[in-house]
Parts: sequence; structure tokens; C-alpha cells
Amino acid sequence: MTEEIFYNAATLVKWSNFRELENLKKKYSTWQKVWASLSTEVKKSCSPEKEWAKLEKAGVSLTLSHHPHFPALLKEIPWTPFGIYSLGNLNKINQTSLAIVGTRKASESGREIAKKFARKIAGWGINVISGLALGIDAKSHEGALEAKGYTVAVIASGLDKLYPKTNEKLAQKILGSGGAIISEYPLGSPSLPQRFIERNRLVSGLAHGLLVIEAPQGSGALATTRFALDQNRDVFVVPGPITHPNFIGSHELIRQGAALVTKPEEILEILAPALLEKENSPRRVNPETEEEKIILEVLLKSGKPVTIDKIIELTNLNAKIINQTLSFLTLKNSIQETDQGYTL
Repeated sequence: MTEEIFYNAATLVKWSNFRELENLKKKYSTWQKVWASLSTEVKKSCSPEKEWAKLEKAGVSLTLSHHPHFPALLKEIPWTPFGIYSLGNLNKINQTSLAIVGTRKASESGREIAKKFARKIAGWGINVISGLALGIDAKSHEGALEAKGYTVAVIASGLDKLYPKTNEKLAQKILGSGGAIISEYPLGSPSLPQRFIERNRLVSGLAHGLLVIEAPQGSGALATTRFALDQNRDVFVVPGPITHPNFIGSHELIRQGAALVTKPEEILEILAPALLEKENSPRRVNPETEEEKIILEVLLKSGKPVTIDKIIELTNLNAKIINQTLSFLTLKNSIQETDQGYTL
């Protein structure tokens, strides 16, 4: 039997005491020896082979920290997990990544900002990492999916106990898009309060930078930020109204030195300057339909953002067709949507 089988069994019987597991691993060097060292009574409560069969039936993979496919960034952080359980595709996990976090009780504008930033970031080919929670997390995953980007959700329970249940459809969309859902906890593990804090270190650990959108005082996003700073990650914060309680923690982070950002390009300047240079270079756009050709010609001739109403006026195209075409062009990153309208 493999080390993964014995690790899975050991963590099932010792899931509440990772410190003890760490000490046992240091003492016995392999997970097989750790399992052998446990009492007969403990081992009778868990069959390594049967538990592994459950994992396989659920389609869950387990990657231990010594394995070459273990996420490279997680090997760098303090308190590296012994292993990670995963559903979906981890092939892109080591590419440039941005974690996006914030309050579950986000404002409507905060949710829209999260989706907009994630959509743009993912459109540039940067991974979006978040925690599948309500609010900012969910909208970040949704934005990445809209851009057909790669997104990873890190959860605080076993992969058979997704939390919250209201985001199960979102989880399936992430998997269906080629993304992944990961956890350091074995099947059957509940989402206990302390596990959300433990999970947060993986959210920041899997990314090269962290974006905070709406973090009230005491928010879990602030704990994620502390992990990010310990992990030497870049921290970005979207500011907001000084009277809004959702920004108390955010503004404190800015005072402490986090980078204030108001648009995705400002993150790109630090996280992936080469991509920004490419983004700012002249665009070569090949229209796929006659409608795309017509709209692109309007935007090219204008030289500045054009509103939908103006596009309707200049093209005489049906409003529904224009909206659909603009959406397709935006998702393909052929055009950009700004507050003033659409532009190349």
C-alpha cells in the first residue's frame, strides 16, 4: 500500500490534532510507520483500504507534500499541509494566481467589483483563488467562470461536505469549467469554526497576491491577509466609503501599507507586468461575425469609449444583438468595458 493510503487513514483518526500528526511524522518518518505506531484500538476503528476505496469512489485525489504534483507555492509557506484532497484539475495550479477575499455580507457594489476584477484577471490567464463562501468569494469564482478562466475553491471541510450548500451549483460549475476544489481535510470532516482560519492560509498560500474587497472589523479576510503577509505575498485592497462598516478593516490594511487599487490593471502592474505590457500593446482583433466587424469598426473610429446607445445609433443594429455581441467580445478580451462605455 502507498503512503497516501496510510496518511488518509491516520488523518481520519487524528483529524482533530494535526500537531500530534506532525510529531508522529517527525518521529517515524513515513505515514506507514505512523499508522503502525497507533494503538490497536485506534486502528480497529478505521480500515486504510476501505477508507481509500471511499476516496476513489468519490473521485477525490490526495496529493502529499513530497509529491512533485503538490502545489509549489504551498511548499513555501509556514505550516505547509501534509497533503491536499482535490476534486477537478490541478494542472494549472502553479500558474500566476490571485486570491480574492472579502466579507460574506458584501454590498451589491462590492459583489459587482469582485466579479469585475475576477473576470478581468481571469481573462488575462491569471488563476483566481477563493474560498467558495457567500458574498465576495462566490462572485470572484463567478467572474472567473464568465471569463472562462481557471479558478480554485479552497474549503474548510471534507470534499463530500461542501459548505455552504447554497454554493453547490457554483462548485459544480467550477469543476465543469476545468477548475478545482481542494481541502486539507479528509472525507466526512465537518466545517468547524477553527478550520476556516486554517483554510485561509491555503487561500493566500496558493496565490502570488491577495486582493481584499470589503473587510469589516473582525473579518476572516483580515486573517487571510495576515497569512499573506507572513507568506510574503503582495496585498491589494479596494477602498470604499469611510462611513461604511464593510471597509473599516480594508482601510486599516491600506494604512498599514497594503496597495490601494481601483482597477485590475493596477494589480497587473505588480503581479504580472509582462501581461500588462501585452495588454497595453495595440490589439489585433479578428471579428468572427458581421456584427462583431461592424461594432469593432465603430470602436476603432471613435478612439474613446462608446456607450451602447451610441453604438445603436451608429450601426442601426438590434439592441439585443448589440448586447450579445458586446458580451462575446468582452469575454474574448477583444474589447474592454469601462464606466464611460466600450473601447478597444
